Amino acid sequence: METQKKQIVLIVDDSLLICEQIKAALKDTPIFICEAHNGQEAVDMVENYQPDLILLDVVLPDADGYSLFDKLKKADKNDAVIIFLTSKDKDEDVVKGFSMGACDYIKKPFVRGELQSRVNAHLMIKYQKDELNRQNQELRTNMEKLNYMAFRDGLTGLYNRRYVVGDLADDIRGHEKQEKKNVLILADIDDFKKINDTYGHDAGDLALVCIANILEGNCRQHKVVRWGGEEFLIILFDVTEEEAFQISEKIRTEVEMFPIFHENVEFSCTLTLGMHIYQESEGIEESINCADKALYRGKRSGKNCSIWYEKE
Repeated sequence: METQKKQIVLIVDDSLLICEQIKAALKDTPIFICEAHNGQEAVDMVENYQPDLILLDVVLPDADGYSLFDKLKKADKNDAVIIFLTSKDKDEDVVKGFSMGACDYIKKPFVRGELQSRVNAHLMIKYQKDELNRQNQELRTNMEKLNYMAFRDGLTGLYNRRYVVGDLADDIRGHEKQEKKNVLILADIDDFKKINDTYGHDAGDLALVCIANILEGNCRQHKVVRWGGEEFLIILFDVTEEEAFQISEKIRTEVEMFPIFHENVEFSCTLTLGMHIYQESEGIEESINCADKALYRGKRSGKNCSIWYEKE
């Protein structure tokens, strides 16, 4: 629990005395401190604790800090700040540390106040960076939710009409193959008003959800849209006419055979499906209109059927 509330600092130094001096310098800072005394311990600590800041000694018994740096970065999933600790005072050593990606460089023996202020400053920057990342992630998540809600029907979870207006044309263009066709199917629940009048609107909503699940289950490679009321628009990509008709009939049969239970009452529904092969020259609106004409011809022909559009 303590490690979850506080930022974590990892000290990597083979000298127990140095470790104690660092802990004494940082005792008033609200952090959790862990320590490692060789390279392997350091890697293990980073994997287990995912520290916010690492104080890394340049000289260790089993590795030098420069070669260990890359191993620690690979184990690090928290974008930890790394500060080199060294007794070396040559400029090239300092430059080498910064060129590898170190955020700071503290020479030994260090001044207690200097170490404290540098560590606190880097921890503050790390906190602010983490908070900004958290807010950005939260914003992205909210934007994804809003985008989902904008293109999805609230009851069934299917795409809504905004998808047809916004993205359907692009999706169809991405599936235009000479030997295959894109087929639009407009499906309508037969006598849906009677279901609402007989069993209530909650039963009607349940029927819509059940049928939506059947449609999606049969169209995982395609798209299904809640067109409005009890109507659904199905877009089949890259299918032959025979395949399209088979899918339509499979949907129709499954809906007809599916029992819906509501408040100790069982009922079932049927679908009439109007089918039309998409023509780019017609465009989306006219193609849907042709599927709609086929649908109502199916209604006049007795309902519960799949029927192709035919020009009058």
